[in-house]
Amino acid sequence: MSCRHPRPYETRQMQTELTTFNNDSLVGPLPDDRVRVVHLVLGLSIGGLEQVVYDLVRCVDRDRFEVRVLCLGEIGVWRHKFEALGVPVEGLGVLDAGTFGRVAAVARRLHELRPDILHTHNPAPHMVGALAACLCRVPALIHTKHGRNYPKNRKWVLANRLAAWLSSRVVAVSQDAADVALEIEKVPPRKVDVVRNGIDLEKFQLARRPRRELKRRAVHVARISYSSKDQRTLLKAVRIVADERPDFVLDIVGDGPDRADLEALCDELHLRSHVNFLGFRDDVHRVLAGAEFFVLSSVTEGISITLLEAAACGLPIVATNVGGNPEVTVHGETGLLVPPRSPEGLARAMLEMLSDTNRARRMGIAGRRRVERHFDLRRSVAKYEELYLSLLPARRGEARQCRTALEDRS
Repeated sequence: MSCRHPRPYETRQMQTELTTFNNDSLVGPLPDDRVRVVHLVLGLSIGGLEQVVYDLVRCVDRDRFEVRVLCLGEIGVWRHKFEALGVPVEGLGVLDAGTFGRVAAVARRLHELRPDILHTHNPAPHMVGALAACLCRVPALIHTKHGRNYPKNRKWVLANRLAAWLSSRVVAVSQDAADVALEIEKVPPRKVDVVRNGIDLEKFQLARRPRRELKRRAVHVARISYSSKDQRTLLKAVRIVADERPDFVLDIVGDGPDRADLEALCDELHLRSHVNFLGFRDDVHRVLAGAEFFVLSSVTEGISITLLEAAACGLPIVATNVGGNPEVTVHGETGLLVPPRSPEGLARAMLEMLSDTNRARRMGIAGRRRVERHFDLRRSVAKYEELYLSLLPARRGEARQCRTALEDRS
């Protein structure tokens, strides 16, 4: 049983600020009948989740939807990217306020903003947002489940279950994440949808590299975090590969809390001539274009944006067989999947890519085609738009029109 009490969408006009009369005519703006959507996140640092939120607010139909972003903590380095879109962003600074303090702060802001939809991302914003939205009677709460979200942690499983009970829908970015929601968190099937992440295919074009320009080079793009990306295993695999192929080089794009420790491990393994730490880059597509294949050593994933970007550039993939990775990479067709935390298995797959460049090239082209068919950003955004509208009674006719257009496009 949900504690929601949706208010009719038409009451928006009643909430419009009263204007003054001049010569018996109404002066002031006409009521804005767009759907108000508030995204609630931890912050806007650099990462795949933040990229998904950015793409969604960038591509959503602004004639139908008014969007803004609330951060439980500080806004972060991507503030300017969102503000350049004309999207308001706010940092509430309540990460250290405790659960009740965070809920109270979010509830106060939601009461002022009066959104039609609260859209949460990550477990903590989901829990806080669900309670705050219930207090403020927000008509609909959508949560995007970006990964597995600690399925072995009983405390988080129970918290996710409670938040899902208070939510209108839980949107999983992969079937693997949906399975966790259904089987472990016991979310009712009627509440679970799958909308896979997508990317802007125009930005990441299929790279056409003459064979003579190919180098013995791979690229890894990810936040440097052992708990999720496990770059320790990656460097140990590079040591094995470099011993057999001394001309091999790995470019690591990204930053994160474990970078200093990873660089120390690089020195310990004597890999400085084989590993380049490039830090954060705005031109990831150019780095991808100069590599032969992409490698990802994660121990958990949703639908990796960097994996999609690499495939869109025509790079074959070497990735761990975890989370949503098998939904992006088809083993033997678009890349190679290996067990997590296995330097030897990762190294064997990397050496296989280096030994058969023709096969690797065919895999890369097949990967691009797969992204075109299944991971187009426009299709992902259209599905979210349809979902938003379907949850508001007065907008369900528009949702049906949106669904028809999406089916026609497919």
